[in-house]
Amino acid sequence: MNRLKKSKRALIIALVLIPIVLGPLLYAKNGKVKNTTNLIIGKVVDFAKRKFRTSSTNVEKEDKKISLSNYYLSLKNSEAADKLYIVKMNDKELYNDLIRLMNRKSGDKTSEVLKLIRNIELRKDFLSSTYDEIQEEKHVQIKREIETLESIDTLSGIRKVERMDNEYSDYVEVLPDIIERMENGKASELLFYMDNNIKEKIMAKLDIKKRNDLERIILKKEIKYDKLQDLARSYDSKPIEEVIKEISNEEVYSIEELSYIYMNLSVEKAAEIISRIKEDEFVEELFVYLKREEELRKSNDSKAVEINEAVKFLREYNSKIDELVEVYEKMSPSNVAKITEKMLENTEEVTSLEIDSTPIYEISDSTIIVNVLGKMKKSSLSKIINNMNTKKASQLTQMLASP
Repeated sequence: MNRLKKSKRALIIALVLIPIVLGPLLYAKNGKVKNTTNLIIGKVVDFAKRKFRTSSTNVEKEDKKISLSNYYLSLKNSEAADKLYIVKMNDKELYNDLIRLMNRKSGDKTSEVLKLIRNIELRKDFLSSTYDEIQEEKHVQIKREIETLESIDTLSGIRKVERMDNEYSDYVEVLPDIIERMENGKASELLFYMDNNIKEKIMAKLDIKKRNDLERIILKKEIKYDKLQDLARSYDSKPIEEVIKEISNEEVYSIEELSYIYMNLSVEKAAEIISRIKEDEFVEELFVYLKREEELRKSNDSKAVEINEAVKFLREYNSKIDELVEVYEKMSPSNVAKITEKMLENTEEVTSLEIDSTPIYEISDSTIIVNVLGKMKKSSLSKIINNMNTKKASQLTQMLASP
């Protein structure tokens, strides 16, 4: 290396000194040579300067590399490996030069350092592959969750979401990804009944188009349920014969819509209608959906239970009335007339149904006899009325005519 440096310096000196020594002689003897000499001297000097700068720079770089290689050899193997790994990531050429210089001075140590660098690279590759595996697992889990929520009914879906939210703190962070990829109909159904705090967190993280689509479907559903609620209020004031035609089957409304209508009827009206429905399967399904609607809306009061109690009371009562009708049909009209006159006078309560300390049905002797006579054959009823005094007959007629 020193010999090379000396040769370069000698060459530069020769190139510079020859024109300087010979130049004045030529310059003095021949004027034409003046200009030529000037140009040659200028070019030689410029060349020498550039050569000197380049050589100096290359030498400095080489010295720095040697210094760095010695520094890395002075470190612990693990420290040297960490630092050289960073060099390799940023400047592969410099890294190769440093390894070459280190290997010249200490092949054993350099070999150990290279092993450690390869281990670092393996760890980095393992980290990347592990991260990719985790991301893939998350993707599979989200896909599986979507398939589950889309395959089960809405109530089961809400229960699952709330259970997962309670058990896993980060579940609510994954929910937006799940809802984002779900079919709009099912996703909007879940969001419609979902806890408002959870729903707001989800909606805030959805793509704007998805959010707008879901909000539109949810608003449409809210408007529909508002109309059903108004409809239930109007049914409460209508005669039972008119109402029962529309809400005692699924010809006009779906079972989901009917459950919401019954949920918003008064207990008395709902029970009177249901007690007259002969299809037990329909009634059972209606109560299932009633309870489902209450759970979805997290209602504090169980309307389904109250209606069911009222229906049982009415069915037992109506069964006894039917039995009395059979008995009275076999009796003489005059005897029934006497019993009727006496029972019409008693308006005091003999039995009742109370729900949460609120009277739902209050039954008196007067109520019972009117209900019995109202179910008797018209021919039998007319004979009974003919055997009653005029005042009582008039009173009975008015009560039978009342809705």
